[in-house]
Amino acid sequence: MNDPIESPVRSSPSSVEPSAAVTLREAREDDVPAVVAMLREVLAEFGLTFGQGSETDAQVLALPDSYASAGGCFWVAVDADGALLGTCGVYPLDSDRWELRKMYLVRASRGRGVGRMLLDQAVAWARDHGAKTMVLDTTEQMTSAIAFYESHGFVRDDSQVRGCRCSRGYARPLSFAAGAPNSVSPTDPDGEAEAGARV
Repeated sequence: MNDPIESPVRSSPSSVEPSAAVTLREAREDDVPAVVAMLREVLAEFGLTFGQGSETDAQVLALPDSYASAGGCFWVAVDADGALLGTCGVYPLDSDRWELRKMYLVRASRGRGVGRMLLDQAVAWARDHGAKTMVLDTTEQMTSAIAFYESHGFVRDDSQVRGCRCSRGYARPLSFAAGAPNSVSPTDPDGEAEAGARV
């Protein structure tokens, strides 16, 4: 068995056991092919195409330097066998405001807590690096992702829309405590969704 810390990620699993070990780690250059394949797959679910309508797609092709050189970070979530389960990144827009980007989950990992793990990591990392607010943009087609973000303290703010394939913006002050009583939506009790920050 490959150690997920030392090996590049494999393509997405067909199923994920709820108790399966999940490792979050910073993305590496050798993760890029699997990350791009996953993004293509998830975007296609919504009739969207990787490389069209979002300038942030090009940054994925240059991971991890494209995020690290700006002061941000990009993570992958992998299972015990090294299969890619999800991604997300944070990118500073200014000293106080950081953007949550490319938060996507493979279909098999939705509803398993992976999205919450990624979001918690992103919020903690941005907060530790001085962020006061986290923002994102997404498309209204990603209704489960929207419910996930709203249940985790994000409030609609369409001034945050930057990508032309996005139709909704959100902001969250980082004083909002993860795991607070209002952090779980009645329509998404596991706190998961098809992810779609910065589509």
